[in-house]
Amino acid sequence: MIVCSCSMISSQDIEDAVQALRTADPLVVLTPGLIYKYLGKRPSCGNCLPLITKLMVAYDDEDPSAQTSLAVRLGTGRPRGRSY
Repeated sequence: MIVCSCSMISSQDIEDAVQALRTADPLVVLTPGLIYKYLGKRPSCGNCLPLITKLMVAYDDEDPSAQTSLAVRLGTGRPRGRSY
């Protein structure tokens, strides 16, 4: 699902950015600005910043062994993995 239509950022983009930034530096302080910079985007209106912050923090805290991603639990994405 698209989180920010003005910058075309999806919840998957945010999840990928958090994972890549944490892999590169486990102690990095994640901020919406850092996510935007990593994705090569700029916020146009700023209306999406609270949702990006919420997803960023949630993805950072998410248990990697969870079968259902946070985006699905929040209703902003589609399930990954097997569906029975």
